[in-house]
Amino acid sequence: MLDRLKNISFYQIPVGLLLILGTVFSVYTPDTFIFRMGARFAVQFMFICLGLGFLFLLLRVTSLMFLSFIAAAVMCIFLKGSFQEADSRAFYPKRNGGLMLKAAHFNVGSASQDYPTMIEKMLESDADLISVQELTPDWNLFLRQGLKQKYPHSKSVVRIDFRGLAFYSKYPLSRIDTFHFEDTPNIYGSVEVDSTYGELFFICSNTEPPVNTAAYDKIRRHLMQVAQIAKGFNAPVLTIGAYNTVPWSQELKAFRTTSGLQNGRRDFTPNFLTTSPKFLDVPTNHIFHSDELESVNFETLTDDDGSDLGILAEFQYKYFLRGSPKQFQ
Repeated sequence: MLDRLKNISFYQIPVGLLLILGTVFSVYTPDTFIFRMGARFAVQFMFICLGLGFLFLLLRVTSLMFLSFIAAAVMCIFLKGSFQEADSRAFYPKRNGGLMLKAAHFNVGSASQDYPTMIEKMLESDADLISVQELTPDWNLFLRQGLKQKYPHSKSVVRIDFRGLAFYSKYPLSRIDTFHFEDTPNIYGSVEVDSTYGELFFICSNTEPPVNTAAYDKIRRHLMQVAQIAKGFNAPVLTIGAYNTVPWSQELKAFRTTSGLQNGRRDFTPNFLTTSPKFLDVPTNHIFHSDELESVNFETLTDDDGSDLGILAEFQYKYFLRGSPKQFQ
């Protein structure tokens, strides 16, 4: 049986071409909507290549085995650069004993109008800073009431569409304002962490969903505006929100290059252990940080049913040395 499968050449050529083309189009994605959408699943494609490699190893189809493992290796190297920080470390750094900051992002539009559960998850996260997307008038009312004791400092932009957003903070807001990209609002400002560390700037954004090629171009231009503003802060900065594009996309690569910011997320693994279509999930919510900070933890927040509610990242000041932070220029 194995010899028969090994000698069936009619499937080997198409499978080999699919592996080669899938790898090429994932790394060098044509500016066409269908290819852009397909490239979102580059992580899943990498695992498929790895699985095929072991399958062809079992079947003793040597050529496809090597091709599958090579494709998986190429994808691994390609994806690694999308999550890795500038210092090339693949793992989270050790905690240095300095001040820790936790930032979270929640999509209340995914909560099926379950206000108590969402507020409970926000409080359980114990984040110092919380960004909220898809803020509608009813959600604004419940969140302000439910979070006001633990998060007394806030700014909301209420909309009846998906463009509403809010920012909640344990720390006092030194400055707070909004700017617009076309018809989409963004919240930005700073919090006073303490007298030693000074101000921490932030930008909260929610980009257009990628429904066509024009929407991808709008995402790119929106992120470029956020990058330019973030680059102008002469202080630590976080950008938080639903960017609706994956870390290895052209849009986020350009965003990182322009802003000089780094991805708080170190990796992404689809959930294989569920009956829901979690295997097709892709990371589109992001928290980026400036070089003064480093990410020590990143996780996806879910409800009791396993549905994604948001993300949480934990940061420390990078230059905390022997009990006192390095002074930033």
